[in-house]
Amino acid sequence: MSQSIAGQREQIGKQLRALYQAGTRSQLKLLLNQQDSTALARNLRYYDYLYAARREQMQVYVEAIHRFNALEQEITTAVSALQAEQATLEQEQANLVSEQEARRQLIASADADLQSKGSTLEQMEQDRRALQKVIERIERQRELARAQEEQRQREEARRREQEAEQQRQLALQQQQEQQQQQAQTQAQQAQATPPAAEPAAPPPQAPERPAAQSDSPAYSAADLARLQKTTFAANKGKLPWPARGKLVSRFGEQRQGSVNWDGLRIHAPAGSEVRAVYGGRVMYADWLRGQGMLLVLDHGGGFMSLYAHNDVLLREPGEWVQPGDAIARVGNSGGEKEPALYFEIRQNGQPVNPLPWLGKP
Repeated sequence: MSQSIAGQREQIGKQLRALYQAGTRSQLKLLLNQQDSTALARNLRYYDYLYAARREQMQVYVEAIHRFNALEQEITTAVSALQAEQATLEQEQANLVSEQEARRQLIASADADLQSKGSTLEQMEQDRRALQKVIERIERQRELARAQEEQRQREEARRREQEAEQQRQLALQQQQEQQQQQAQTQAQQAQATPPAAEPAAPPPQAPERPAAQSDSPAYSAADLARLQKTTFAANKGKLPWPARGKLVSRFGEQRQGSVNWDGLRIHAPAGSEVRAVYGGRVMYADWLRGQGMLLVLDHGGGFMSLYAHNDVLLREPGEWVQPGDAIARVGNSGGEKEPALYFEIRQNGQPVNPLPWLGKP
């Protein structure tokens, strides 16, 4: 539009210069210099056409100027809105960076406190006991939930049995009423006819009791737990690795003194993703002494997986994850000198060797 306005401005400028050079009395000169009235009228009509075209061109130029000013105002408003939004986003980003830095300083302070005490055998044993307490608490929560589910199922079965018994009593009462009506009818018929030997009345038959299994759930709590355990066990040797990196410590290897590794240590780039090896529910996601930023997944059937020394946890307790979901980022919290992931698999609360469960890296 700016190029169009510039072109119109140039044309109007040329016309104004031509009018200025011709003078303000060009029509009067033309009238006095003409001797032929026909030519005079024709020239005057030409002048009228020329002036009308100039006025129209001026009107188009003025309208283009107005449109350009309106468009310029809209652009200015839009630019101001974008600048305000950009300022808001920059402020939010600055706040996020500030929060992350404060969190890193807090973790660094805790890690520095751990490193100052040194990696003594007693400290490792304390860290192991602290982790075991977390696992035992999760186990108790799971057993309590299972007991509550079994109690609910027993109460549901008892309620259904009571309803079935009420239906049976109602059906028996209806049958007795029908038998009484039949007896009254037979007595009335006996009064109108000679007495005859009455056939023995058939014994009353109790109505069929509805099958309890029709409304019962497909699986009990024990069946569901067994199925979930079988599903996890069926993936042995097929689970994906929780992080991409170099395996530096194996299950059972000596860590220090009589303390051995209960899982795997995988050196990986700081900030790289830690992924769930199997679907499950987040049971723990917080800082724990000796483990740093720790996340524990419950896969059901007595199986759990642990991910320690993370920099950032991406999931909250109670969330459900699918296999391969990003759950944390590799770090060195909990006293680690280099970025690494510590990974465990536990069955019924006891650590098992993760290597037979994992597929090819």
